[in-house]
Amino acid sequence: MSGSRTIIVTTKNEGPFLLEWIAYHRLIGFDNLVVFANDCEDGSDKMLEALDAAGIIRYFDNSETPEGLPADPQNRAYRRAFAMDHVKEAEWAMVLDADEFFNIHAGDGTLDDLFETVGEADVISGTWCVYGNSGIVTYADDLITDQFIRCAPKDVQVSFRHFGMKTMFRPGPVHRLGIHRPFLKGEFKRPEKPLRWLNGSGQDVTRFFREAGWANSPANKGYDLCQVNHYMIKSNELFLMKRYRGTANSGDADRINFSYYDDFNSNHTEDASMRRWSDRIRVEIATIRNMHPEIAAAHDACVAFFRQKIAALTSDLEKADKEVFDKLVNPESIAAQIAADEKWVAEARAKAAAPKPQPKPKPVAQDDDAVEDDEPTVPLADAAPQWLADLRRSEHRRGFYHSDEKFAANFVLRDKEKLVISFDNLSSVNEAALSRESWGYTFYRAEGWSHLGVMSFEANWYRDASLFNWIEGMARQGFFKRFKRVLLTGTSMGAYASTAFARLIPGCTVLAFSPQSTLDTNLVPWETRFGSGRKQDWSGRFADGAQALEQAGNVYILYDPHFEQDRLHAERYQGKNIVPLATWFSHHKSALFLRRAELLKPITREAMDGTLTPQSYYKMYRERRNLPWYVNGLTEKALEAKHFGLVGHMAHALERQGRVHLARSVNARLNSAKSGK
Repeated sequence: MSGSRTIIVTTKNEGPFLLEWIAYHRLIGFDNLVVFANDCEDGSDKMLEALDAAGIIRYFDNSETPEGLPADPQNRAYRRAFAMDHVKEAEWAMVLDADEFFNIHAGDGTLDDLFETVGEADVISGTWCVYGNSGIVTYADDLITDQFIRCAPKDVQVSFRHFGMKTMFRPGPVHRLGIHRPFLKGEFKRPEKPLRWLNGSGQDVTRFFREAGWANSPANKGYDLCQVNHYMIKSNELFLMKRYRGTANSGDADRINFSYYDDFNSNHTEDASMRRWSDRIRVEIATIRNMHPEIAAAHDACVAFFRQKIAALTSDLEKADKEVFDKLVNPESIAAQIAADEKWVAEARAKAAAPKPQPKPKPVAQDDDAVEDDEPTVPLADAAPQWLADLRRSEHRRGFYHSDEKFAANFVLRDKEKLVISFDNLSSVNEAALSRESWGYTFYRAEGWSHLGVMSFEANWYRDASLFNWIEGMARQGFFKRFKRVLLTGTSMGAYASTAFARLIPGCTVLAFSPQSTLDTNLVPWETRFGSGRKQDWSGRFADGAQALEQAGNVYILYDPHFEQDRLHAERYQGKNIVPLATWFSHHKSALFLRRAELLKPITREAMDGTLTPQSYYKMYRERRNLPWYVNGLTEKALEAKHFGLVGHMAHALERQGRVHLARSVNARLNSAKSGK
C-alpha cells in the first residue's frame, strides 16, 4: 500500500480492548493496521480473524516460530512485518502495543494535522504518558481512554522508565524495526546524510537518536504536538489479568509483578485529553459491531473470558496474599496511594521551582593558615556518590539510577562505543552509605568508558527475579546494542553474575575474577562456602553461569589453580571462547591480588580493547614476582613440597634485590620448616 499510514501491533490475550484501539487509530488516519497475535486463550484470535475477513485489519497468527526468525514473538512479528511490501512501501509506519494510543494534540488530533504542523520530517517520536488505575478496582467493558485519566506528570520525572518513546517513521531510511524506535540504515546514521528526527513538540532531536536510544530525557522530551498514552495498569482487576497473561513477548508472570505495578501505577495528575474522542470511538465501534455480528460475538466472548478469569485470580490472591489483596481492592489503600502521588508531585514541582542556593563564598587563605568552613559538615554516610556528582556537574550528564528492593543500577553515558557492566561482590552488600560506589567506578570513569554498575543489597548472588526482568528488558530494548564493545566484569559473586548475564549480550567480553559458576548443590556438591548463596533458589533463569555462553565473545576466567574450589568452578567453563588465566597463589582474591600487583587496570584495558591474550596476560603477570603476596604464596607451596633449596634461592635473590625484610621473613619460615616447628 504505497502512500499508506501503517501501524504494527503485537498482542496476546487483549481481546476486550482491540475494538477501541482499532477504532481510534482508524479515526486519526491510520489506514493499514497490521496485527500479530500469539498464544491467545481469550478468543481474540477469532475476533482478529473476523476483523481481517471484514477488511478492517490485516491479521497474522504469530504463535509459531519459522526457521530463521527470532524466538521472541515481538521481534519475530517485527521481522515479518518489515519483510512485507505494504509495510516497506508505506508513507509512514509506526510500532505500538495494544495498550498504547498515539494521542495527537496538533489541530483536531489527526495525522494530517500533525504532519501539517511539523512540516518536513522523517521520524517523529512521541513520549510516553504513563497512566495509572485512576482509583478504579473493577473491570468494566468500556473505553480505556475514557475511564483512566490519572497519569504521571510530564514536567517532573518520576522514573527514567516513564520517558520511553514510540516512533512514527518513513520506512525508506530504516533497516530494522524496534519496540521503541526504528534502526536506521548505516548511511543515515552519519550526520552528512540528511534526516530530520523530531520529538513530540516538533523539536529536532536527530543527534540524540540517529544511532541509538529508546527513551527521552528531561532535556529532549516533548508533548506539545503528540504523546503516547500508555495504559500499563488499567483497573486493578485488569492488572491481575495482565500479570496472568504476561506480555506479547513473554509468558513469564514474574516479569509483570507487583514492583511493576508500583513503578507504573502513576496517579499523580490528570490528563483527560483522549476523552474528546470518546463519542466518535463509541460510534465507530457500534458501526463495526452492527455491520459484522461475528465481530461483536467474538468481542463479547473475550469479555466473558476476562470476567471469569478475573474472578478466579481475585479469589486466589485473597487466599495467597491478604496484604497485596487489600492493597488492590481496599478503597482506603487506593485513595491513600493517590494522595501520596499528589503530594509527591507537589513537592517535586515546588523543589524544581525554588531558586537554587548559591554557594557561599569562602575567604581566601592567607599564607599557610587553614580556613575553617563554618557550614555544617555532611556526614560521610550521606555524601553523594561520585556518579551522581558526575551526572550533575561533569560533561557526562546523561544516565540514570534504577532502584529496586534488592538491587540498584547506575548508568553514566560517556563513550558511545565502550560500555563496562560491573557487578558488586559480597563485601559490599551490607554497605549502607549513600556514597557507595559500584565496583570499579573510579577506574572506569578515569578511562572515559560508559558504565552500568549493578549493586546488590543482599548476599543473594543476584538471584533476584526483579533483576532478571529488568536486565532482560534492557536487552530487549536494545540498550546494550548501542555500544560497539561491552565488557562484563566482577569478582566472586559479581563474577558469577558477569558470566550468567553474558548470554543476553551477544559478542560481549567477560572478565570474571574467581567466579562461582553456580551455587546449585546438585551441580557443585563440593562447594561448601557461601551459605547464604547456597540457600537461594537456583532453579530457572541464569542458574548456571557456565552455560549458554556460546554467543559471547572472549570469556576470561581468572583463578588460582592451587585453590581447589575455585579451580573446580573454573573447569566447569568450557568452550572455544573460554580463556582460563591462572592467578597463582591469589587464593580466592584474584582481583585484589592483581590490583596490588598493579596489573588489574592494564588487564581490564586490554580486555575492553579486545587485545588481551594468554601471551599478553602472562607477560604482564611476570610482574607478580615483585609482590610479597606472590612471594609468600610461592614460599608456602614450596615448603609444603619440601623444596627447601628453592626457598633458599628465593631468599638470596631477594637479598640481592635489596628486599632485606622480605628475605628475612622467607629465611625464618625456611628455618622453621627445616626444624619441624
